[in-house]
Amino acid sequence: MMKRMRVIVCPHELAMGGSQINAIELAAKLKARGHDVIVYAPPGPLGKLVTELGLEHVASPDGTRMSLAWMQGLGRLVKDHGADIVHTYEWAPSLGAAWRLLPIAKTHLVMTVLSMDLPDFLPTHVPLIVGTEALRRHATRRRAPVHLMEPPIDTDLNSPGSMPPMPFNHAGLVVSMVCRITDELDKADGVLQAIEAVAGLAVEHDIRLVIAGDGEAMGKVRILADDANGQSNREIVRLLGTLPDPRAAYHQSDICLGMGSSALKALAFGKPLIVQGASGYWKTLTPETLPEFELQGFYGRGGSGAAGLGQELGRLCLDDELRQRLGTWGREVVEEKYSLSSAVVALEKIYLEAMAARTNRFIGPASMTKSAYDFGKFIMARRIRAGVAS
Repeated sequence: MMKRMRVIVCPHELAMGGSQINAIELAAKLKARGHDVIVYAPPGPLGKLVTELGLEHVASPDGTRMSLAWMQGLGRLVKDHGADIVHTYEWAPSLGAAWRLLPIAKTHLVMTVLSMDLPDFLPTHVPLIVGTEALRRHATRRRAPVHLMEPPIDTDLNSPGSMPPMPFNHAGLVVSMVCRITDELDKADGVLQAIEAVAGLAVEHDIRLVIAGDGEAMGKVRILADDANGQSNREIVRLLGTLPDPRAAYHQSDICLGMGSSALKALAFGKPLIVQGASGYWKTLTPETLPEFELQGFYGRGGSGAAGLGQELGRLCLDDELRQRLGTWGREVVEEKYSLSSAVVALEKIYLEAMAARTNRFIGPASMTKSAYDFGKFIMARRIRAGVAS
């Protein structure tokens, strides 16, 4: 029988985002399997999801940067909860927890980094979970185990049969994007390219782009969307903002654009997918391109921007049978490779392995000393870049 574990899960924030949703959904599955789970995170829109899934939420200070207050709060919670495992997501909570837990031998840390780049300053003595095979290979020199876990998807909650309220109606083709409108990973640039591509196709096709999300770059997206609608004399771009339940946007679309976990959720709804990346990258997911995304994650770098996306969209717009075939196949891929049910079993094994591991008492302090040195170099380089840019 599986040991009942006391787990504290630490997303870096509760704004809409794939890393945070994965953390919450896995935490809920852990609780359903009999474990005692608390979410320690700053308040945000996803707090509603935490509550709906029956999880206890302890509010933290800002978790997107290193914070003494965040570390102190975690220390109190670990003591009060008697935690066996602290599971952090992304670099700031991971680094903060590693420092705070160093003197607490009975509580073990597991880190997850789902961004497309792996910081060099993360402590090497802590077990690490990454979201792509390329990152796993990159991290092979770490002392602690490195585990691969592609962003898992709840294929029951996200499925063609789920019917959330519909926030929009359109008789023609609907292309959807569910994402944060941020400059991180060139997401905002991708949204702008999508507006430009759809505006070009709208001359000959009855097509609409629906964008669900918000962020600091929303202003320039809204300007371009208004301009595209004005020039077309009809609404070809609709901005929905942050949806409490974004499943509606996936469900009602004919074609989805996205990266990472958003891309996988589109597949779970049986939709054909064009993968978004950085620097103008767009590529349709097919059986031929799947190996590329299994290696690097549902992401890429380098492409021809709006022109390339227009070509990818044009092929799908003209071929109903191709859209249906890719959507059916994509759903099968998610069920086979990316289901939440199999991921939570793998996560339990990672926790048990971390709890059973025996490390030399000098390894942790040595690892954290190097981590602090590398983090200092990172901060200094960032300040220098900011000074040059200004």
